[in-house]
Amino acid sequence: MRIAMATVGLCHLFISLATGQDDVALVSADYQQLLAKKHEYQPIDGETPAPIRSLVAKADRLLQQEPVTVMQKKQIAASGDKHDYLSLAPYWWPDPKTTDGLPYIRRDGRVNPTTRGNNVDYPAKQHLFDRVHTLTMAGFYTDNPEYSQHAVAQLEAWFVDPRTRMTPHLQYAQGIPGLNDGRCFGIIEWCDIDKLLTPIQVLRTSQAIPGPTDQAITQWFESYLQWLRTSEMGRTECERLNNHGTWYDVQIVGLLLFLGKKMEMRDVLETVKAKRIATQIEPDGRQPHELARTKSLSYSKMNLSAFQRLARLGEKVGVDLGSYETPDGRSITKARAFLAPYIKGDKKWDYQQL
Repeated sequence: MRIAMATVGLCHLFISLATGQDDVALVSADYQQLLAKKHEYQPIDGETPAPIRSLVAKADRLLQQEPVTVMQKKQIAASGDKHDYLSLAPYWWPDPKTTDGLPYIRRDGRVNPTTRGNNVDYPAKQHLFDRVHTLTMAGFYTDNPEYSQHAVAQLEAWFVDPRTRMTPHLQYAQGIPGLNDGRCFGIIEWCDIDKLLTPIQVLRTSQAIPGPTDQAITQWFESYLQWLRTSEMGRTECERLNNHGTWYDVQIVGLLLFLGKKMEMRDVLETVKAKRIATQIEPDGRQPHELARTKSLSYSKMNLSAFQRLARLGEKVGVDLGSYETPDGRSITKARAFLAPYIKGDKKWDYQQL
């Protein structure tokens, strides 16, 4: 097990505090809290805390694996370019009434297993996010540069190396065989992008990313943000009045913070009040657009999670969404209160939940 903490870890802690790195505005974490936790996780009498042992064990396994890339999928997008991210709509199935199964038909809430696996890029994307996070945090807590170096190698494979990099768009995400090559709904597949952006920021604080690599990664996310905001798919997703629109905002706001565009970030967060809270949450806390789904409890919780993430991002730039309430009483707080007894199991859910 590669653990090199103790005195070195404490030195890193004090250096970080002295240089002001604790003021870094991480997308989905608080750097001061990470530093405090690192201090808390120092070995005591030679015994490494269990959370670090578990993290390092997972990171050690990842050291033995090659980076994942979009070039490893079996199918290719309609563009013919394997660099283009590809996924298929999960709730669509072959039509049993046609000889070739086309066009696919919708079965809401029921995942078609052929839309997963190595046919598409979605699983590789999940591995990308998980690997970069695990390796980065293992490097952060242990001060072992090997973990950070492997995290950087994974980032270079996905975002930088011209042989394996992903094109910065989701034009061919969640396509439906026989109907289209991609849809705006596929944008939500990257809704947890903050779990990738934050580790990159942590790697930056330790100067683990070479300058040219950092510049190339930054340019990739600049291009992706531009696609989200200007493409037809991106603009359509932005106007969705359900969890898709909320998670779209989470991506936009997180990217703006990552790229240092705090004024634009504030502007987007201010629109959440009228565009999302006022249109998606009822005065009693219900979320009608989510209640209409076959997995209404799951989608209600999912949308609330997006709202809460936006509220936390708002705290970083002085936009208070957490306590905001419309004149007629719609708020994130009401949505949370409405779901609380159902999540705890105190009340029976009265809507459809497959």
